[in-house]
Amino acid sequence: MDYEAYQPDSTSRVKSGYAYRILGHDAATYYQYAIYVAEGLAKNSYNSLRGIKDWRTDDANGEQNDLPALSKGKLKDFFYIRNLYGNIEDVFNRPVYSSPEDWIDVAIREPESDRGFFSKLVTTPLSRRCLNLGSYNYLGFGGLNTHCTPLVVKAVLDNPITSGSCSAELGYSSHVKEVELVTAKFVGKESAVVVGMGFATNSTVIPALAGAGDLILSDALNHSSIVEGARLSGAKIKAFKHNCVGDVELLLQQAVAGKGARYNKILVIVEGIYSMEGELCQLKEIVAVCKLYGAYVWLDEAHSIGAVGATGRGVCEELGVDPADIDVMMGTFTKSFGAAGGYVAGDFETVARVRQYSAGCTDAVSMPPAVCTQILASLRVISGEDGTDIGKKKLESLRSNALFFREGLEALGLEVLGQHPSPVMPVMLYQPYKIGDFSRLAFNRKLAVVVVGAPATPVNYPRVRFCVSAAHSREDLADALVALGEIADELQIKFKHFPPAKSFRIFGGTTGSLSDVEKKEHHEKVRRKKEAEAARPAALEAAASLSGGRNTARFAPLHSRGAPLGDDLGTSVSTKSSQGPIDSYSLTGITSQPRTYDVLLSSQDVLGLTTDQVMKEACAATVEKLGLGSCSPRGFYGTFPPHMDVEKSIAEFLGCQEAVLYSFGACTVSSVIPALGHRSDVAVVDMGVGHGILAGLRLAKMDVRWYNHCDAEDCARVFANLEAEDGVTSARLARPGRRRWLITEACFSGTGRVAPLPTLLDLKDTHHARLILDESSSFGAMGATGRGLTEHFNVDPGRVDVIAASLENAGASVGGFCAGDTGVVAYQRLMGSGYVFSASLPPYLATAAAHAVRRIAAEPRLVARAAASAQA
Repeated sequence: MDYEAYQPDSTSRVKSGYAYRILGHDAATYYQYAIYVAEGLAKNSYNSLRGIKDWRTDDANGEQNDLPALSKGKLKDFFYIRNLYGNIEDVFNRPVYSSPEDWIDVAIREPESDRGFFSKLVTTPLSRRCLNLGSYNYLGFGGLNTHCTPLVVKAVLDNPITSGSCSAELGYSSHVKEVELVTAKFVGKESAVVVGMGFATNSTVIPALAGAGDLILSDALNHSSIVEGARLSGAKIKAFKHNCVGDVELLLQQAVAGKGARYNKILVIVEGIYSMEGELCQLKEIVAVCKLYGAYVWLDEAHSIGAVGATGRGVCEELGVDPADIDVMMGTFTKSFGAAGGYVAGDFETVARVRQYSAGCTDAVSMPPAVCTQILASLRVISGEDGTDIGKKKLESLRSNALFFREGLEALGLEVLGQHPSPVMPVMLYQPYKIGDFSRLAFNRKLAVVVVGAPATPVNYPRVRFCVSAAHSREDLADALVALGEIADELQIKFKHFPPAKSFRIFGGTTGSLSDVEKKEHHEKVRRKKEAEAARPAALEAAASLSGGRNTARFAPLHSRGAPLGDDLGTSVSTKSSQGPIDSYSLTGITSQPRTYDVLLSSQDVLGLTTDQVMKEACAATVEKLGLGSCSPRGFYGTFPPHMDVEKSIAEFLGCQEAVLYSFGACTVSSVIPALGHRSDVAVVDMGVGHGILAGLRLAKMDVRWYNHCDAEDCARVFANLEAEDGVTSARLARPGRRRWLITEACFSGTGRVAPLPTLLDLKDTHHARLILDESSSFGAMGATGRGLTEHFNVDPGRVDVIAASLENAGASVGGFCAGDTGVVAYQRLMGSGYVFSASLPPYLATAAAHAVRRIAAEPRLVARAAASAQA
């Protein structure tokens, strides 16, 4: 849709954008939501009467097998998707045909059908050239540039696409080592370790450093990756009020003064710049408080490293904090560096612990050579080691552009969040119809902007989020401000010039303005800080007496950790099906590893495609067209043709309706399970599953029942116990009241054993369960034509509800996928954390995966050759 004749919804009388001036923001917002919901329900009712299915929640397999609905336990999410999201779906996931620079070619999509409402959108070859105000390409290293692109192309052609192994094994290459050394030097720490995905840098490293018996204090507005990592750690988690130093100290006082549980160690986690608020953290004050009580500090610099500070070294440099006072410095390479992945920097012992225990280091291929090259090239320019002042000028340009654009937005009368020098500038919209209206009107004026609403923000605080870049010209930004002023007039969002009225008493009798809320919160922060300071002497005295005179003596070193992931995953009933996950080494009889090797058999590149010349040339061509990094999540201008190509190729290859691409193999199935599962569900799980499934189970909080490894009879016993618990004497007599999942790997990476799929399929059908099958080790490697375990056993792949797999084995790339019915996939595009909150896979790696899938489909001999090698 090009929106040429678009008339904004919020300019109509019923949905009036003026309503906030009479009702206040909260009342006007809920009034619009009432209309919004009624409109969605009416449209869906019309579709139902016409026999038009809702494709976003389509569950053909579930309907065919009389299973509890996918929406069971997730009614709120599905209600939103069916009745609200359909109205604004067109403003998200817009594909981009050009490299992610200051101007981009945004694809135009059209409804697949003119029947009914909420039709699926189809991408056309047409596009519109837009100023990119939504990308994280802060310094302009994303896309095509003379500093990085030629070196990256050469790296693609001269090296394997990936190492085919994790960094804890054969994947620790000279490229990875150099990135780690340069990064540690740049941020001012002893050592650093890199992970192939920014999201995974938090979600897989936090559990390596914190565990049972530890306490994590996390800012209430921390990123989803931090929330996920904290939950996976098994540590006690307490959220403190956003950027509230007093609240941090009060919680620390409770933790160290002996009034409750005593902790091994305390980790306080903050972000440098909060991306949805555009705020810098109160780092200096938080560090001072943590020092008093012996707590460790984890600083997430995803949006600040390379973006703020005189030399681009982040908020420590910007706010005058010594990096030595930060115990863990985390950042990503997806933004200022135009690359992919992230890093964790700290002392030698801490980094060594991460290398040993983080799934990002042990369960995923190491950072590819071309990605390393992009990082090193951009870092040399930023630090001035290339012998030029280009990096300095880029940093100055970004800072200048950020100030110019922020002041311009404020001069228009818009309600702008955050503060300078943040390159992220959220602007409040409040009313729901303005979400779609703003994006469409901006697109008409050749502006690509990111709008954000529930569930990413509170329901009454939707916003548009602008990101500026050093690559933007002052003239383009000035023109954009003129266009934004016109849109603001049309949608009535100049809230500073035309403030809201106070609402009715039922809505609190306030304006509902976020700025007013922040003023109130500021007073609360001052009060809590005074309260903490008053209680400080007594708290420190109590802490000192507990620790034998030294406050930090009672806390364990940061590089210690608690119990292994998965040991606490059990069931709510008194009799467990088993004692939990098994040790895969003990099952195989391996008690120790040999000290020498005659042959190295550790590569995951089972088909030998990472060195395929044709594949490398295709990847190099993608880099020459699109650059290396995507610089954005899929939903926010981070979808490129190679992403759509590989999703289509995988779906066709497996015979599924659709597939969705994830950016990291280790975060694929761990995102799929909590996206689909719910704490009210029960999961029957093989004891031999690996980290990805264990992580997904912990995040989903399902009732887990274990069955013996690859033992179909024991699986049947567990299901029989479930039937007895649920009061069903015959499984076919009634549909169960709660959803059931059967979860297993196809070929177990820890033991090499194969799941008894035919029997498991019969069991899941008999007992009304859905099957999640992790084909990471079997996709492209088993079956006559590489289609995995279903082909190996000659069973209908349509009987498997959800297929998830890593692309880091036979796929010769990075990332993973989930395939199944349209509803299974569509839901993950909104609720899969590893998809929604992560920058998309570098396009060239999507090209590699698509090439691998097509090669496997066209050349079954590749699979036969791998099978022959395995037998030999």
